[in-house]
Amino acid sequence: EHVLVTTCDADSQFHPQYLAALTSKYLHDKQPLTTIYQSPLFYNWNLDGLSFVTRVTGILRSTLMLGALIPFNINTMSIFSFSLRLAIDGNYVHPAYQMDDIICLIRWMGVTQRRLKVRMIPVPVLSGPTCGNTIEQEIMEWARQARRWTIGAAEVFHYYVIKAKRMPCLSALSWGMCFLIYYGILLCTSGLYGLTSILSMFLIIKNVPLSISYFMYALFCIQMLTFLVAFIIDIFIPKLLNVKECICFPRNLFHFLTTPFVLLGYSLVEFYALHEVVIRGKKVCKHGASNKNSLAS
Repeated sequence: EHVLVTTCDADSQFHPQYLAALTSKYLHDKQPLTTIYQSPLFYNWNLDGLSFVTRVTGILRSTLMLGALIPFNINTMSIFSFSLRLAIDGNYVHPAYQMDDIICLIRWMGVTQRRLKVRMIPVPVLSGPTCGNTIEQEIMEWARQARRWTIGAAEVFHYYVIKAKRMPCLSALSWGMCFLIYYGILLCTSGLYGLTSILSMFLIIKNVPLSISYFMYALFCIQMLTFLVAFIIDIFIPKLLNVKECICFPRNLFHFLTTPFVLLGYSLVEFYALHEVVIRGKKVCKHGASNKNSLAS
C-alpha cells in the first residue's frame, strides 16, 4: 500500500537527499496516496558551455516550474514520484502519448475524481539541456525541442477534452483553464503580443496617450524584474547541485538582456507548431529524443 514509484530520465542526477525529502513529504502529507511529488528541475548540466538561447530557456523553465507548474498543480515534468496504488488504480501510463507525465495526471484525476495535488520535494534535481556540436546545431535542437513540447501539449489538451467528462466539473474546468493560460497564453502568445503591441504603437497608432505608454513600460519593467529573479536563483543553484560553472558578469548580463528575444523566438516556434498540429494532426505527434551529446563531457 505504501510503495512509492519514481520515474526519471536518463539525463538526470538526483540530489543525495532526494529519497529522504520524498519520504518526509509522503509521511507528512494528509493524502499521500493521491498526491504526486515533484522536485524542481534545473538544467545546469554543462549549461555554462552552451549558447544564450539554451541557457536562457533552461533558466526560465526552472523558474516557471517553481512559480507555476508545481504551485498551481498544472503538471509534473520528467522526474516525479507517486504511490504505486495511484498508478494501479489509474491503469499505469498510456504508452501511445509522448508527454506521458501530463497524461498520467489527467488519467489519475479521472480515477480519483478530484484535482490532484503536486507537492514540491524541496531538493533540486539536475537535468540535461538540449545541445549540439556547434551553435547552429544547438539552436536547431532547441527549436526542435520547443516544437515537440508544443505539439505534445496540444496532444495532451486533446486528451484532456476527451477525458474531462470523467472528472468532476469544477476540477476539470479549473485544471483546463490553468493549462491553457500556461501553455497557450504565457508560453505561446505573450511574446507575440508584446511584439505586435510595440509595433502597433510605433507604426500604426498615432498619438498614443501617455498613460498607455507608461503602462506598457511598466509591464516591460515587471517582466524584466521577473527575469532578474530567475537569474538570481540561478546563481545559487550550481552550489546546491555541486556543479561548477564559469559565467562571468558581462556574459551573464548579455544573457539577461537577450531573454525577451529568446522568449519571442520560443513563441514563434510554438505558434508554428500549433498550426502544424492543426493542419497535419496526429502525424506530427511523435517523440524524437533530443541531442544530449555534451552531457558526456
